[in-house]
Amino acid sequence: MKERFSKALKIVAFILCAAILFSFISNVCERKTFDGPWNYMAKLNEFYSLEDDTLDYVGVGSSHMYCTLNPLEVWNNSGAAGFVLATQQQPLTASYHYIKETFKTQSPKYVILEGYMICVEETTDSAVLYDAIDPLRPSFNKFQMINNLVPYERRPDYYFNILKYHTRWSSISLDQVNNILGEHIDTYKGFVALQGDFKGENLIPDYESTQDIQLSQYNLNILNKIYELTQAHNAELILMLGPYNAQSPDLAQKIKAEINWAKEKKVAVLDYSELLNTIEINPECDYYDPGHLDVSGAAKVSAHFAEYLLDKGVTANTSINTEKWQADYDSYVENFSSELNK
Repeated sequence: MKERFSKALKIVAFILCAAILFSFISNVCERKTFDGPWNYMAKLNEFYSLEDDTLDYVGVGSSHMYCTLNPLEVWNNSGAAGFVLATQQQPLTASYHYIKETFKTQSPKYVILEGYMICVEETTDSAVLYDAIDPLRPSFNKFQMINNLVPYERRPDYYFNILKYHTRWSSISLDQVNNILGEHIDTYKGFVALQGDFKGENLIPDYESTQDIQLSQYNLNILNKIYELTQAHNAELILMLGPYNAQSPDLAQKIKAEINWAKEKKVAVLDYSELLNTIEINPECDYYDPGHLDVSGAAKVSAHFAEYLLDKGVTANTSINTEKWQADYDSYVENFSSELNK
């Protein structure tokens, strides 16, 4: 009996050691997004480093979320603490799983869903999927996310990304390994600070003359799952629409359909395409490109969102490390002073 137990223990120990080694090798080989504006892994590391139950809100969605809502500006104007868990062209299904990931450690009062990707059929583009999937820690939620997003024949590359990145083995140095073992966090709380000189115009959508259409059944099902998930965790879902070219008839129709869904569910809507002039977005200096704000434009949206939270009764968050938030805010202001003072 003891001999059998000893053998079983050795097998378990071997499997455990093999899993740890495999995980380490995968981490070494995988593509890293630690640096630059689109440092999704650093952003998720910062999120995972937060103390439990310290966020008032969390935002999910595509680039229209991460370049529109700046949690540091929201905190400076309201004291509310939040985080943006957005990736480029983030599929709606990925947003659902990011919300599930949030509820593992946080109990936000509000979940902000940026609506652009509700209008878009889900992609199988590998760059988009890896950006959304790779930064998440291994878990059953990540496993489900892969199954729900990735075609069956491609899933092994996502379960074991060492298969995808094996061509990097010969080019990895000891310095790179040491660098991987170091701490990589993003002090902007998920916000992507874009800088540009695009000069556009404020395009206000005309929903009155826009034809009524229905959202696709596929996206509607996911949207309803997101609503049910937030309800189950006593969080209020808010639909946010970033400032993009909503005068495009096709896009305006889809946005109108989203707003109609929100009305049916009694979900609050913050349509910043309609509020551009109200929050005094300057088309000469507040855009990065026709569909995205730069740092100064995001600061104006974030100040408005802060006022929105204050009107809802949100008070200054006392459970966070305010000294760190202040230091992060001061660093952000110093880094982008020229943009913020345009």
